[in-house]
Amino acid sequence: MRFSRFGATLLGAASVIALAACGNDTSGAKASLTPTPVVLPVSQQTPPAGQLPEGVTPTAYRLDLKTDPREIGFSGTVEIDVDLNAPHSRIWLHSVDQDILLAQAVLADGTIIPATFTGDQAPGGVSRLDFENPLPVGKVTLELDYTAPYNMGLAGLYKAVQSDTDYLATQMEPIDARRMLPSFDEPRFKTPWTVTVTAPAGMAVVANGAETETEELGDGWTRHTFATTRPIQSYLLALAVGPYEMVTGDPIPATKLRSEPVPLRAFAPIGKSAKLAGAVDITDEMVLWQESYFDYPYPYGKLDLIAVPDFAYGAMENAGAIIYREAALLIDDQTSLSHRRGIYTTHAHELGHQWFGNLVTPKWWNDIWLNEAFATWISLKTMNGVDPEGGWELAPIMTGLTAMGTDSLITARQIRNPINANGDILDAFDAITYRKGGSVLNMFETYLGQDAFRDGIRLHMQRFADSVADADDFMQSLADGSGQPGVVDAFTSYINQPGIPALDVQVTCEAPDAGLITVTQKRYAPLGSQIDADAQTWNIPFAARVSSPSGDGIVRQILVGQTTEIPLDGACADWVMPNAGGTGYWRFDTNPENLAALTENLTTLSGGEQIMFADALASGFKAGKISTQNLLDGIEATVDGHPYAVATAADIIPTLDSLLATEDKASLHAWVQSVFGPRADRLESQQATALDPKEILLRDELYSLLLTYGDRPEERAVLLERAKAYVGVDGEPDPKAIAPEDLSAAMIVGVQEGGQEFYDAALTYLQNSTNQTERATILRAIASESDERGLADIMKAVQGNGFSGNEVYTVMTSAMYNGEHRATAWSLFQASFDNVLPLIPEIRKPQIAGITGSFCTAEETEAARAFFESHADQIPGYERSLAQGIERSQLCSALKAERAEDVKAAFEDN
Repeated sequence: MRFSRFGATLLGAASVIALAACGNDTSGAKASLTPTPVVLPVSQQTPPAGQLPEGVTPTAYRLDLKTDPREIGFSGTVEIDVDLNAPHSRIWLHSVDQDILLAQAVLADGTIIPATFTGDQAPGGVSRLDFENPLPVGKVTLELDYTAPYNMGLAGLYKAVQSDTDYLATQMEPIDARRMLPSFDEPRFKTPWTVTVTAPAGMAVVANGAETETEELGDGWTRHTFATTRPIQSYLLALAVGPYEMVTGDPIPATKLRSEPVPLRAFAPIGKSAKLAGAVDITDEMVLWQESYFDYPYPYGKLDLIAVPDFAYGAMENAGAIIYREAALLIDDQTSLSHRRGIYTTHAHELGHQWFGNLVTPKWWNDIWLNEAFATWISLKTMNGVDPEGGWELAPIMTGLTAMGTDSLITARQIRNPINANGDILDAFDAITYRKGGSVLNMFETYLGQDAFRDGIRLHMQRFADSVADADDFMQSLADGSGQPGVVDAFTSYINQPGIPALDVQVTCEAPDAGLITVTQKRYAPLGSQIDADAQTWNIPFAARVSSPSGDGIVRQILVGQTTEIPLDGACADWVMPNAGGTGYWRFDTNPENLAALTENLTTLSGGEQIMFADALASGFKAGKISTQNLLDGIEATVDGHPYAVATAADIIPTLDSLLATEDKASLHAWVQSVFGPRADRLESQQATALDPKEILLRDELYSLLLTYGDRPEERAVLLERAKAYVGVDGEPDPKAIAPEDLSAAMIVGVQEGGQEFYDAALTYLQNSTNQTERATILRAIASESDERGLADIMKAVQGNGFSGNEVYTVMTSAMYNGEHRATAWSLFQASFDNVLPLIPEIRKPQIAGITGSFCTAEETEAARAFFESHADQIPGYERSLAQGIERSQLCSALKAERAEDVKAAFEDN
């Protein structure tokens, strides 16, 4: 290759000399002595670790595939139109697990220039094309013929098997389009795609574009041609092939924004199409609400919803062809309320992506939070819009709390995190991106006002439709649309650093007219953390509710710097709630007098404020800021409050239980029963029709809490019999024996108390079930609650046939939280690691190292660290998962050392 490049250079130089000799100077004047510059073709030698080199821009793809789900692989031809900004003798692109049969370039005049393909030059399938002659500046078409295997790890074009039937589906995000075709697999490259698929006759074939033509080819094959898409990035490419059943929904009606209806279809594996109706029926309301919010029509012409037999995520927002895990789309009479709500929010999330993420796309993976945070936030806003009585208004606050566990770690990443190599990309898909990001958006919507925030979003859609944008672009749109440029500094302080602001709020009154709030901000750090709490500050859109003899009011101020004093305008406060409305993404502690006043007046706070009060109790306890007794007093004050606040307060109970020795747990369980039992009894005594959704969710949560941490032996006995009937211990299984909301609790009780006969019946039941939710629930209970025999058996069983990759992962991770037999689970995990790893989804392989967080001693943690580091080459990108698992283990150990005796003493006193 060095010789070829040298020859090409000489040829280029000779051409320059020849042109000079053939110049049009005939005057006999002296020739210029200035040398004509030689432009050497681009031929970057070092494989790119992150983004591909500049200078090669794809402008269109034409993809022709031949697929049969019953085979082990497929063949393809791809034509990629590219624009070159300089001559190139080498082009870098992406390709994984493909056998390239032909590679060439076709110039605008039809000249063909052969190329040599060399794969796997850097992690992530970085590959190169070397051309026999340099390609000129301008438009060129790359042509590649290839074959490839179907992926078996739920990535790229993959195969999934259900009831001995083969199906194909795709999952391209983040960087797996390169498994289905050689491509420039980065989000900044948005192009039209024209796709043709040849598949066995009679099989459903679904892609991003509407099907425009089918052609029977004979010999059992049909060619399907699809309309060219709007510009989309490679990770949105979608394909499903197989004996899927189809349901045609009513078209989404035309509106003033969109003159044509949107065709709506849904697909499911054989025998499951009847379960599509629930999601299909609400789709039009969601799309219409979101169109109105964005003030922009649905962009992709048609909408297909595809439930596939197995899927790595909950769902994927492919343009016009959204793919879902079955459990994230299918609804029947055995779908619990909480699960149904999860389906609706997932559906709204993926629909929201059609605008934010698909229509407007991040330039690079460091801004994937713009996709996922926004979709998380808009999903809950959409549900509140289409189901205003459903109790969705506080869901963004609850979602934000679920990110704070990860954000409490020194190893937490920031929302907008640098991505320097392909191995860093998966790190960006975590609770920080989705949930913290969504909570921060919710906070700034509150700060700017709903209308002003919406105007900024609409402006962003208009500015960057069918294009790419980064965080700076988004901030500018928000500032311009809302008319509040000051938002940029505050917003930036949240997305460009990790952690949770911890506000120490001191309420004082030196004289009747000299009330004062003094706020000192630090970074939240739990006991045992290595975080330097004083090293960070944020620009915080602080809001506090102040109660005084003259009434209640809201104090608002942007906190800049470590300490801020806020005078109370000639009054003293009876109490101050340091997070008005509960929408602020921060934690707080406060002086004992104010804490006592808040506790006494808890039910006068709004629902969001009660939730954040409950969080302040738990976070203060874990940080060593409040005593166990203050924690218990605060929890007792919440039990008659907002249902979400009660649920938040109850979240600390498993942690308290883990701090006590077995012989000391009885006093905790008695306390839990006495505190939460009366509220549970009241809820259970009422008909479901008399309860609102928030109360139903709390009823179900308290039922499970009291079965495990309360004192309900009679209920456990009844539930055990129902669990036995459900799996068929003494006869035919009865799936109506357990209400769907009680399934998890029933399976746990069954495994704990049902003995070997229950285990055997449950395993037999699994063999005859294809319900993903049901199977996962049963497997999780078996793995986390079985005795050593059952644990060993299930960890071996899932390595055989009949279990999906997701189910293997569920069992292996759940087993590590089997409290009594964790050591056995760890030994079995290590022994089976090489067998298990190929079975689990590609995206889960680096995440598996996070099970280190199940330990709580230094010895166990170091052993786990050594194990995963010794297998580093098998799980690339594992580093953050391991680091966070280790840190969680260390924090567990520190909390136990610092607080176990205090907790024991508190419950002895109670």
